[in-house]
Amino acid sequence: MKTLFKNKYLIIIPILILNIISLVYLYHTEYFNKQLAFIILGIIIFGICTKLNYKIINKCSKYFYFISLFLLGLVLVIGREIHGAKAWLHIANISIQPSEIAKLALIFYLIKLANDKKNIIYLLLVTLIPSVLTFLEPDTGAIIIFVIIFLSVLKYTKLNKKFILISLFLILLFISTNIFLYFMNKDVLINIYGTSLFYRIDRLISFKNQDNIQMINSLISIGSHKLIYIPESHNDFIFAGIISKYNSFIFILVIISYILIFIYYLNNLNKKKNISNMLNFIILNMLLFQVFYNILMNLSLLPIIGIPLPFLSYGGSYLITLYILIGFSVNLNIHSNKKMV
Repeated sequence: MKTLFKNKYLIIIPILILNIISLVYLYHTEYFNKQLAFIILGIIIFGICTKLNYKIINKCSKYFYFISLFLLGLVLVIGREIHGAKAWLHIANISIQPSEIAKLALIFYLIKLANDKKNIIYLLLVTLIPSVLTFLEPDTGAIIIFVIIFLSVLKYTKLNKKFILISLFLILLFISTNIFLYFMNKDVLINIYGTSLFYRIDRLISFKNQDNIQMINSLISIGSHKLIYIPESHNDFIFAGIISKYNSFIFILVIISYILIFIYYLNNLNKKKNISNMLNFIILNMLLFQVFYNILMNLSLLPIIGIPLPFLSYGGSYLITLYILIGFSVNLNIHSNKKMV
């Protein structure tokens, strides 16, 4: 298997297969032209990232991180609210999602900090700031990705058991306090979080009661193999749309493509503590979570929290972010001699 993936550029093949399936599905929709442009731009950026010197990104990661924080703050002030979330900046006809930029910035900055052997508390603080800003949008899916990035980096840092115990205690205390206030004094929670908190709770309740139109229509479409109206069928629910519209061959092709991507990253991981392994491990964990959560969400087995399906879902910021990460991972896999010091 390792011989099969000796060519580091082979990762692009299953990605392009997923992109083509996405384009075929979106062909007769208003999203086709933009998605095609995003894919072409993503491929170009991917090629550039495979050739760039990673030292440039490493040196600029701190500034990139603070720029992303500025954009996260800016979207809260002037961003346009869509589907209950103020998560997009609109410049002319272009929409930018700062949380996607923040994912990139957080990954590169945390890798640099871990490489510099910074304290775990510092790493946590760096992760917490964009998480809080994203929470205010709200964008629950992005926050979970931030947490996955942070936990992935922890594998390459020295963990203090005392710190872990204290952290777990504080997390449990935080959760318990919020649950208590939800049942005893909701006004306090509204003053702290705003009404967006209850919007998210309503989504969880709708999942429990199975009375959400996306979940219901998604299950009917998949079960009947007849596509009916599904809100966001071009985005978070594109899996249900594709499965209901095409035959089982396309479903198998989608699954095989994701398996090949996972195998590629598993085969490029080893025990060395270098930048290449860190980035590979982060990407693998992100993709595993997004693929499995999205599919289970489409099957009404998990709550809807806004997790797109990698390389299939419509969206420029998300797709280009993935291409940048894949490009740099290929770059580092080829030049994987950058050891942590």
